[in-house]
Amino acid sequence: MIELNGIQLDKISAVPLYEQLRKALLEAITSGKLPAGTKLPTEEELCAQFGISRPVARQAYNMLIEEGFVERMRGRGTFVRSPDTRGRFLNKQLSFAAEMGVLNLEHRTEVLRAEWVSYTPELFARLKLERGDRCYHLVRMRYVSGKPFVLVENYVPESVFPGIDAYDFAQRSLYDVFETVYHERIIKSRRVLMAQTANIEFANLFGVHRGSPVLYVENVVMDQNDRPIDLSKEYLDGVTQKFEFEVVNQ
Repeated sequence: MIELNGIQLDKISAVPLYEQLRKALLEAITSGKLPAGTKLPTEEELCAQFGISRPVARQAYNMLIEEGFVERMRGRGTFVRSPDTRGRFLNKQLSFAAEMGVLNLEHRTEVLRAEWVSYTPELFARLKLERGDRCYHLVRMRYVSGKPFVLVENYVPESVFPGIDAYDFAQRSLYDVFETVYHERIIKSRRVLMAQTANIEFANLFGVHRGSPVLYVENVVMDQNDRPIDLSKEYLDGVTQKFEFEVVNQ
């Protein structure tokens, strides 16, 4: 049996045990501690190792299976899945670092702009903010294997994240700061995918012609109280990038 060293579950925490276990296993997978192909403990072995019930172990595994990180093989057990790049993250809400960790790809982030913005009708309506609020507007360029990958903008309400401008988001994950510093858990998002054309900024950053196709992904992220806490806009090269995902009838 593989020993899941370093994982500790807090049985008096308000966070459910299955979610603590899911998150701990996910971190081990994305960090490479549990590489693709690793056979994971059985539900019974998890119960014995952590002193938890069978339903807790089963729910943690089921969530990781639904998210595409592990798979069950009949008669063989549960294994860490091999990563693929076929748009598997379109229907998931992960940080960029977590996505790249799963894919085992070298990556870096450059902050292009970081500023406070005041009231604009559309933005504040999307985030359900009052006229006197402010948003932290963060614009970052993501590189994968040394090449331009995605230009991303985030609009984050100051009323939820006071002092958010103190962090270096070239080095830190925005969503990790949400959770570890402000205790805001991302539960779901409303996502839109559409086509656009490259403006001058995008063309210069990606080395393409102005007017080239751009894949645009817009995200409104909700917390545990069903409150919008982030509006993100992602721009990808429409020639080299694609999304492919499976649709299954229930």
